[in-house]
Amino acid sequence: LCTLLCLTAGCKNTITDFGFDSGISGILKDRNGNHISGDITSNSLIVRLKGENDVVTTDIRINGDGSFRNTKLYPQRYKMWVVGPVFWNQDTLNIDLVSEKNIAKDLQVTPFLTVDTPVAGNITASGAQISYRISGNDGKTVSVRELYCSTNPYPTTNTGSGPFFETKKITLNDDSGTVTVPGLASKTKYYIRTGARATGSNLYNLSDQIVVTTN
Repeated sequence: LCTLLCLTAGCKNTITDFGFDSGISGILKDRNGNHISGDITSNSLIVRLKGENDVVTTDIRINGDGSFRNTKLYPQRYKMWVVGPVFWNQDTLNIDLVSEKNIAKDLQVTPFLTVDTPVAGNITASGAQISYRISGNDGKTVSVRELYCSTNPYPTTNTGSGPFFETKKITLNDDSGTVTVPGLASKTKYYIRTGARATGSNLYNLSDQIVVTTN
């Protein structure tokens, strides 16, 4: 209807849907300034917004590189906080999208588990040697440790395999060490990251990914 009225009246201005043209973006970081990786395919780690006129919250998923972004927010005042396998060590933040249309704001949390970016060692035509390290924060201990090696970017425990991609999941026995991922295809690009679950939590903390290509 808006488009029809605009065409009839000869409007030249772009009409946005109901004024939802404000935005918030940033990076989720730990207290050392390191990016905290998320999972864009799930709501396991999110930035949560509650507008002053909203009945329900708006949830923004954290990407694998730790970034978050929503450019379709109504220009009002919001409360903002983080939900997931992390400690939110501050009060809710006040965000004013009335005074400023687009805000860039990095957020700091303490993850239940720090999952370091894995390090690649020897890469062959059929396997990859990977070193990893996981540590608990603020009294948290590790109950589940996994390594994912996939032809699909930013794999998680739920990625699996399909007609056009393959994922290998390896259970890790210790909080640090080196493992070899066997049975890889030659001359193929793989995305590798580590995931771990804290005792008492059903959500995974994830590392950033590395990319390797077999010989």
